[in-house]
Amino acid sequence: MSLLTQISRTTFLPSRVSFTMSQPLLLFNSFNFIRGMKVRSSVKKFCDGCYTVKRRGRIFVLCKKNKKHKQRQG
Repeated sequence: MSLLTQISRTTFLPSRVSFTMSQPLLLFNSFNFIRGMKVRSSVKKFCDGCYTVKRRGRIFVLCKKNKKHKQRQG
């Protein structure tokens, strides 16, 4: 390989490591959203299916009937 070819490859083509690290890592499709919890300063039960749980020093409200009732006190 000539010196000019080596210089042009190293100058104009990104290395394999820098190319893979500069690309964003997409694990999920951007249109698939994962429903999380509501984060509130005070949580309360919305229906009779809701129940409270204390984990890791935080209070959670979970619901067996309606998954939209999930809350975390924070």
